[in-house]
Amino acid sequence: MRAIIARELGPPENLVIEELASLAAGPGQVVVDNKAAAVNFPDLLVMEGKYQFRPPLPFSPGKEGAGIIKSVGDGVTGLKVGDRVMVQVEYGAYAQEILADESQCYPVPEGVSFEEAAAIGIAYQTAHFALVARAHLKKGDKVLVTGASGSVGLAAMQLAAAWGCEVIAGLTTMSKEDLARENGAHHVIDISGDSVKDSIRDDVKAITGGGVDIVIEIVGGDVFDGSIRALNFGGSIVVVGFTSGTIPTMKVNYTLLKNIAVTGVNWAEYRDRDPAWVQKVQIEIFEMVSAGQLKVPVQAVFPMDQIVDACKVLSDRKVRGKIVIDTTA
Repeated sequence: MRAIIARELGPPENLVIEELASLAAGPGQVVVDNKAAAVNFPDLLVMEGKYQFRPPLPFSPGKEGAGIIKSVGDGVTGLKVGDRVMVQVEYGAYAQEILADESQCYPVPEGVSFEEAAAIGIAYQTAHFALVARAHLKKGDKVLVTGASGSVGLAAMQLAAAWGCEVIAGLTTMSKEDLARENGAHHVIDISGDSVKDSIRDDVKAITGGGVDIVIEIVGGDVFDGSIRALNFGGSIVVVGFTSGTIPTMKVNYTLLKNIAVTGVNWAEYRDRDPAWVQKVQIEIFEMVSAGQLKVPVQAVFPMDQIVDACKVLSDRKVRGKIVIDTTA
């Protein structure tokens, strides 16, 4: 089988394509004939050795793939050869075969393509846990999503809109307003200025007449500060990440004065501590896709030998959806 391999840490230009021996399933494992792999920003960090988990060299990057089960190991009871699955692993998805534990595989319904399946895993699960498990979202809530044009932001807006919420997209690049609206945003605000600590609160008040009930906060820095101030009494802000590169601090008197909740979401902890819960969430996500309530925003599909170009879409901040590798090409 062919695989995209990192033999040394560094930029995507260091990656090479190699022919490797087929994989063998051990106890509790399956081998997936991989058809598509999603390219995520953490993959770039893994390649450069900047991620919290560093695979041993050499390795194939990639955390998400989708394909057909080729073989199963002893003890596998819920899956069989021929099943269509989406796979989530720490690394190894940029290859024509993936070795995964049974718990890392999620059945893909008929009618959902492998490209879509590879693209609708971690981001949508993260958004689901942020909205439901952490923020306790309910129909009619007003939801602000910052960094809304990224994969988790798009997922959060789609889910919140599908569940009957009023969605405000906070964008650092206003040229992506059309993208935000196509993915569920009812309103769009600019969060790129020097005075966002005030402007976010003021813009949200102008839209809602007050504040928002939930903030899905992905940017960090001053955007976090402005988002805190935009919350209604009893609202919740869920920290997802820090795309600005600045981890904020906060005055905890805000939590007391407004009875607000400040929490965070780490999808990997749910995956490791309660994989059955993650399975239930993914089933719901796929059901929503099949029902037309969610639309997977696959921006582009690249063949394996164009992996550098695929990665550059992310590093050059030209993302308008999910980037996928066709591992059959």
